[in-house]
Amino acid sequence: MHKTSKAGSGSRMPSLTGIRFPALFMVFLAHLSIAVPFADPDVDERYAHYLGGIGKVGLSFFFVLSGFILAWSPRAGGSPVLFWRRRLAKLVPLHWVTYIVAMVVFAHEAVTGKAAVMNFLMVHAWSPDPGVFGSVNAPSWSLTCLVFFYLLFPALYRGAARIKPQHLWWCAAAVVALIVAVPAVVRAQVPADIAMASQAPASSVRAFWLVDLFPVTRLLDFVLGILMARIVRAGRWIGVGPLPLTGLLVAAYVASMEAPKEYRLVAVMIVPLALFISSLAAADSRGRKTVLATRPVQWLGDLSYAFILIHWPVMMFFFDVFGKERLYSVPVALGVMTLDLVVSVVLAWLLTIGVEKPFVRLLARPRGAADVPVVESRLVPARAEAGSRQSGSFPVEHP
Repeated sequence: MHKTSKAGSGSRMPSLTGIRFPALFMVFLAHLSIAVPFADPDVDERYAHYLGGIGKVGLSFFFVLSGFILAWSPRAGGSPVLFWRRRLAKLVPLHWVTYIVAMVVFAHEAVTGKAAVMNFLMVHAWSPDPGVFGSVNAPSWSLTCLVFFYLLFPALYRGAARIKPQHLWWCAAAVVALIVAVPAVVRAQVPADIAMASQAPASSVRAFWLVDLFPVTRLLDFVLGILMARIVRAGRWIGVGPLPLTGLLVAAYVASMEAPKEYRLVAVMIVPLALFISSLAAADSRGRKTVLATRPVQWLGDLSYAFILIHWPVMMFFFDVFGKERLYSVPVALGVMTLDLVVSVVLAWLLTIGVEKPFVRLLARPRGAADVPVVESRLVPARAEAGSRQSGSFPVEHP
């Protein structure tokens, strides 16, 4: 097993911050297949075939990464209440602002009262009704999953901390087996809908919801991230670097296009994603610089949460302005795609500095409370991991 070195072993993992934007940019690319229709049907079909499903990879990436980051950076003296306060301070204000933007720009025309309320409260992905889980700001369904993950994280972290290091890989493999079993069970138990389009991501809406959106099944991604963080922190990483695992990611994505639909959503990509994230953390812990640690990529990584919430209203706005009653030539489509991206990044920056960060500073910890030092900031990850496991302390991640 690969042992991490003392250099660069602090809790700040720049590559994990930097990879956030590329992960969520995959969601952006997938949504362009909906918001920017090509006039040439061959081009439109090829874009949908090769990039229409990449957003599912990005969200799996983000769910595993969320579990990994939270389990990586514990602080001494944390409590579940403080953890939940920090997480909600980050999620809720930005969600409500982008919710209002989406309602004003386009969603008010079609959303039902039930869907609007459930979306506002971030519980809409618990419903199998596409008019609810896809309502208002479509990417916000993932917030239902995140809230559920964060609610359970204190218990999940303590449970994972009790696993002996030599059993960690076996536990991770068991979680992967469950992730692969989900589409198998769904395909066996949920009847296919003959009315579903051939390019649909699953054989029925119910199957799609159960595999891709249902918070209980997506919790497995998050748990896998927690276990992979423990593996790296405990010095049990296998030593493979990010470069060969990037090749594995690409190969797996190409292979996923030939897999049965429900397996494409999560199962085929989950192992390469978990390994790639772990390799980045291992590289950071050894003090190795990656392109993800550069300042521009770090800046984009900090904007990632705002970007994922604002890009859909931006796309829908320009779709209404330019494309509602027309199809695009390739040059015009590329221009609209660039416009969508630039405006989304600019608005994400404004929302980050004007909404997310001020509310995190205001709400993330009790007034007058001093910040709590990071327990592993001067420790080799394996030693820090062992210390938190012995003490039973609960992590409160950096806001």
